Amino acid sequence: MSKIKLMLAGFTATVITLLIYFPIAVVVVFSFNEGIYFLLPLKGFTTKWYEEVLSNMEFFESIVNSMIVAAMTTSGALLVGVPAAFSFVRLRRNTPFVGFVLLPFLVPWLVIGVISLVFFRTLGLQLSLLTVSLSHIIYSIPLVILIVAARVLSLNPNYEKASMDLGADRMRTFINVTLPLTYPAIAVAALITFIWSFDNFIITFFTIGTEQTFPIWLWGSLRHPTQVPVITAASSLIIIIGSVVVYLLESYRIRKGIGITLLE
Repeated sequence: MSKIKLMLAGFTATVITLLIYFPIAVVVVFSFNEGIYFLLPLKGFTTKWYEEVLSNMEFFESIVNSMIVAAMTTSGALLVGVPAAFSFVRLRRNTPFVGFVLLPFLVPWLVIGVISLVFFRTLGLQLSLLTVSLSHIIYSIPLVILIVAARVLSLNPNYEKASMDLGADRMRTFINVTLPLTYPAIAVAALITFIWSFDNFIITFFTIGTEQTFPIWLWGSLRHPTQVPVITAASSLIIIIGSVVVYLLESYRIRKGIGITLLE
């Protein structure tokens, strides 16, 4: 019976892996196709689409803009979300205010984008990367709160009690004991927020000015059929860079002996 369960688990893992990585593999393969359409058989091997991407300044500007927005969003969300997570845990989740603050997390991105656009126009603010970041922060704060609060709730209260029994006040206990124990969760929240902000299109579309982030550049290029190979090459570059980053992070985790549980 255990052998059947093992085979079933292996089959399930294989199917899930194929569903996740097969579309990615298709994009990478066609990025080297000499033809401009996603048609089989491939017309030949070429790297000219990568050469076009690497010589396209708009592509690099969009990447830089996306990183700026993601960095500002992550900083703002952590600045507000981490203290809020600790506060909500102290409230023991028995107040309607907690649900009210988490509401943006449940609102569709399209609604957040439209509301943000109307709000910025009402204030007379010029749309820019700053307005994009502010809109992203609205959604990201609840995300940070949920991740960090889950870790705070799992902490053993005896650590804080032991610290205060040894003479430390509440502030020193928080800084030297409680906060370091939540660093893994804060790092996870920062990583997820950064990636989400970098990739977001819907909210960005409504709140950006004349600049382009990577998703906006990608969407604009899709309107030109001849640019499809360039898009596949650009997407492949992002996939490769992301894979390298994940490999480096995993190598660091294994080297340091850090557990695989995100909130551990």
